[in-house]
Amino acid sequence: MKKKRLGVGIIGGGFIGKFHIRSWVSVRDGDINGIFDKNPDNANEAAALITNLNVGEPTIHNSISELVADPKIDAVWILAPNFTRLEIMEEIVNSIESGKGELIGVACEKPLGRNVFEAKKMLELAKRANLLDGYLEDQIFSPTTVRGKELIWARGANLAGRPYLARAAEEHSGPHMPWLWEGSLQGGGVLNDMMCHSVEVARHLLTEPGKPRESLTPIKVTAHTECLKWQNPKYAEILRKNSNGKVDYINIPAEDYARSVIEYMD
Repeated sequence: MKKKRLGVGIIGGGFIGKFHIRSWVSVRDGDINGIFDKNPDNANEAAALITNLNVGEPTIHNSISELVADPKIDAVWILAPNFTRLEIMEEIVNSIESGKGELIGVACEKPLGRNVFEAKKMLELAKRANLLDGYLEDQIFSPTTVRGKELIWARGANLAGRPYLARAAEEHSGPHMPWLWEGSLQGGGVLNDMMCHSVEVARHLLTEPGKPRESLTPIKVTAHTECLKWQNPKYAEILRKNSNGKVDYINIPAEDYARSVIEYMD
């Protein structure tokens, strides 16, 4: 009997969607068989990339419901902008509950929501539809993190006990799209967009191998945010010009620096 391959549908064929498509060359037993994007150019470019990389036989769909109804699709990846994700999840679940299609699971790019309410609602909807759910965090799977954790726990912990402190940091030159600079659309600034990686990497490193992530309970969180660079008139003007006037960081800024300390109980 031939083993069934997982058929995946992608919602959002833009910047991050193309990263996922390129990474699919390393995925076994799965194919990208469907695309939905409100922008036809994005959909066509994503479909062409899938075909060129031989990572699936994609159908371009006209709606999320149509994608869910496709019998070649077993799971859906939500890769659309942050401010659309809850609405997308609601349409996926409505399509399943109305009998338009069946899915095994759904996975969502980071962040899961612009705020705690949206993140909890996303999880609630997945459970309501009895879907396996996944959060598309990549940094805990990078070779340096994987091997580093193995060494810390196999060698260091054997001699000195469990690790008790982990630090993680991230920095880059800034988002590529104007909406990512708008706090109301993105969910804030770097605390939500970038610190989500660092918090998860540190938690992952401190979690004993073989134990669930719930084995560490956060008991205290402190955080500090600032606008150190991009609200400076010189750089705010660069943002304004590069976005054709869509980004106004003088009057509507979001934090471009964030620092946090999280204390856990094991």
